[in-house]
Amino acid sequence: MFLALRPEHARLADANEHLIRCYEAVRDSHHRVSAYLREHAAKDCPDHYYAVREEYNRRCPSAAQAARFLYLNRTCFNGVFRVNTRGRYNVPYGYKDHPIFPDREVLATVSQALGEAELVANDYKDSLAAAEPGDFLYLDPPYPPLNGTSYFTHYTKDRFDADDQRTLAESVCELDKQGCLFMMSNADTHMIRRLYRNFHVTRLPVTRYVTCKATKHRVGELVITNY
Repeated sequence: MFLALRPEHARLADANEHLIRCYEAVRDSHHRVSAYLREHAAKDCPDHYYAVREEYNRRCPSAAQAARFLYLNRTCFNGVFRVNTRGRYNVPYGYKDHPIFPDREVLATVSQALGEAELVANDYKDSLAAAEPGDFLYLDPPYPPLNGTSYFTHYTKDRFDADDQRTLAESVCELDKQGCLFMMSNADTHMIRRLYRNFHVTRLPVTRYVTCKATKHRVGELVITNY
């Protein structure tokens, strides 16, 4: 959404600090991130993946760490980002024939765009509290699991459960009352439809990996707006 619209003023916030720190490294040192990433791409194999994963869980934010983040994301199972309750990344190798990595030109474009935005690693409640009348907010919360093996709530060590979905819906109602515009992506479940029944809801068919098996399924996803 941000890269497509390139708004003059934007704040990109996420509870997943790994993601925000990667954005910061790409913004500040995209040349170094690209160089490190090319090295990982050249060595890609299961042994290298697990060595990088182990090192990733021991290192602090840096250009090298951002390259590890991107490499792991592109070569892991189903492109999932998942951590355990200790915050350690634990997704297995994906055995992809030809993983695609962002090249130097792509990272340079993203770097320029991120330089025009504020990057924040925080809870959504803090971000929504800073919203003012007339602001447009795009929200993409962790989806409710479609089955018992979905990992859509495991982006951080603090899980996002049904109570969190209800609290988020209450916050969104407050945004609407104070004059903000919002768009949200979420799963097409009875609970989500009930929580946002007073807003505009559009169903989109999408292809997703919704189980722990490497099988794609056609599922429904909702776009929810107050306009």
